[in-house]
Amino acid sequence: MTEDTDAPERRENLSNDDIVSRILGFTLFCMGLSRAPADQVARGRGWLDDLGQPTDDGKALIEALMSRDSAYGVYKLVY
Repeated sequence: MTEDTDAPERRENLSNDDIVSRILGFTLFCMGLSRAPADQVARGRGWLDDLGQPTDDGKALIEALMSRDSAYGVYKLVY
C-alpha cells in the first residue's frame, strides 16, 4: 500500500476526542501569544460546537492538515 492509500484510513479511525485534540493543538499554534482559551478561539472559528465537539468545518480542517497535498495551504490560509 502506498502512503496515499493509508491516509484516508487514518482519518476515518480518528475519534472525536482525537479530532478535538488536534483542533486545539492547531488553534494554539495559530494563537501565538494570545491569552484567550484555545477552546473559545476554536469555537469562534467554527471548528468546535458549544458542547466542545468538532463541527464539520473542524473535521474538514483536520482532514486537510493530515493531507500532504493541502496542509501547507491550510497553514497559509488560517495563519
